[in-house]
Amino acid sequence: MKLHILLTATLLACTTLGVLAQEKDKKRKEIGFIVGLQRSNLDYNSIITTNVAEEAKTNIGGSFFLNSRLIGHFITLRTELGFYSKGGTYTGAGAAFSETNLSYVAAPALLLQTKIGFLKAYAGPQMGFLITAKSKTGNIENDVKAAFKTTELSGVIGAEMNLPLRLMAGARYNFAINNISEIPQGTSRPGMFMIYVGLRLRK
Repeated sequence: MKLHILLTATLLACTTLGVLAQEKDKKRKEIGFIVGLQRSNLDYNSIITTNVAEEAKTNIGGSFFLNSRLIGHFITLRTELGFYSKGGTYTGAGAAFSETNLSYVAAPALLLQTKIGFLKAYAGPQMGFLITAKSKTGNIENDVKAAFKTTELSGVIGAEMNLPLRLMAGARYNFAINNISEIPQGTSRPGMFMIYVGLRLRK
């Protein structure tokens, strides 16, 4: 609980710093968007003792971003607002197949270093807000939103590089910090890997 509060406070503090940086010098900000392929699983610990096999699920997601310089050309704060999905596929006894998909609105606050080599490395917290949660077995789809928490606190690490014509490409890993399952018998801390391309709209 204390960790959750601390990381939430960090997210708010980073966002505040971004706003102050924008007000100080509007020429020091950059906007754009990213879109890419996401590979994720829900990492249920409760299925380890069962005959259910969990595999990762592929989705598409993306976000708009705002970069605000904090320390010259060396440290930049990136705030994002985007959409992403996390889920998994499950095969049980008798080859029964099902899949679960959770959709979130995400708000990361990331610190980027921008002057070491050609890569821009970044890391920071992210708050996700659950929109939908669906589970599908065969042709039957069920709403399972009640089985998951409405918010997810996670961490993000990644790297990207700028390309010609204001394009960019990168990869990131997102890991859940809190347990998102509302079911007492088990926990779920999803992980998600994403490769993406993007466009810097204004610099």
